[in-house]
Amino acid sequence: MSSAIMTQATAEIYTQTAFSEVVSKIDNVKNETEFRNLVSELQAISAPSFLAFIAFDHLTPTSIESKLFGNQSSAINQLLLSEEVREHCNNESSAVSLSQFGSLYPQNLYILPVHAGHNEHGALLLQIEDPQDVEHLCWYWSSIATYLVHAYIKISKQRLVAITKRERDCLLWACEGKTSWEISQILGVSERTVNFHLSNCIEKTNSANRLQAIAKCVVTNII
Repeated sequence: MSSAIMTQATAEIYTQTAFSEVVSKIDNVKNETEFRNLVSELQAISAPSFLAFIAFDHLTPTSIESKLFGNQSSAINQLLLSEEVREHCNNESSAVSLSQFGSLYPQNLYILPVHAGHNEHGALLLQIEDPQDVEHLCWYWSSIATYLVHAYIKISKQRLVAITKRERDCLLWACEGKTSWEISQILGVSERTVNFHLSNCIEKTNSANRLQAIAKCVVTNII
């Protein structure tokens, strides 16, 4: 790894002990403010390699919202939140230089998509001066990014509507194509109770019907 990248502070986070400490900090994040502070801390101790984290929220099966953690220039921020970058990160897993999205952007800035599970993905912005370091740095940071994605999903669920266990049970069986009467027989409750729970889900998710409520809960990993 080039000396330009591997400052002493950066080198320290590559040790197994330091990696475990970073993972522990990520796992203990409880809200978005703590998450944002943690990203800033990572940015400070690993400069110049790690610059920013992009989270992707699946609002609906066809709508994805980007959220940026880390301070960059307004031009870089605008690009990182663009549809082009969002599509690349949603469909690809390889790191590419930001210059691929426009000749005005620096060639030493790379966007690294990270997929951590069903509808769970994010991306990192890395500064890599020597192209020979791309593979090694991306290998290391993809591991960290997986934990960041999981942590963000965990805290983002706190903002979601509070679906109760019984409501979730009804949604799960509705997702399997069961009618309200069939669900009532499975759960041992009345059909009226099933419809009551499903109506609550529709209202809580601001949906038009149970199908839309199911879709929203699936993409946000509630069910």
